Amino acid sequence: MSGPETQCGLMKEFPGWLVEVKDVPGGTGWHAWRPGPPGRGGFFGAQADELGLLRELLEEAGGADSRLALRGLAVELRECGITATAYDTTLTATGPGGRTRLVTCRRGMFRWLDGDRVIGPVGDLLVTVDAVLASFEERS
Repeated sequence: MSGPETQCGLMKEFPGWLVEVKDVPGGTGWHAWRPGPPGRGGFFGAQADELGLLRELLEEAGGADSRLALRGLAVELRECGITATAYDTTLTATGPGGRTRLVTCRRGMFRWLDGDRVIGPVGDLLVTVDAVLASFEERS
């Protein structure tokens, strides 16, 4: 299936990506592009001759974005006195009294690892920094 429904579905599945389907010699060509992550500049693009491959490429790009976002979050948290370490898919933040919080990032959103609740968008690190700091003030 390569109609507008699939194209719209991909854009919902991968927010921020513009997806276009074109007839190319030999079949259908899938093209996707978007601006780089905040503060990184440039544009990213992907193209494939089948929908499944384009989906894989967009997943890979999302993983790279998430790793960069977790690193940026770690830097911001350390500036606030929190011990923070970013790994490939998670970030550990250790605050007062040795309490630890785990954060992950997927599809442009920071999330608590426990429960997958959304914390904030990668484009606004301060929302997530504030939420992590506030979580150390809560009673556990």
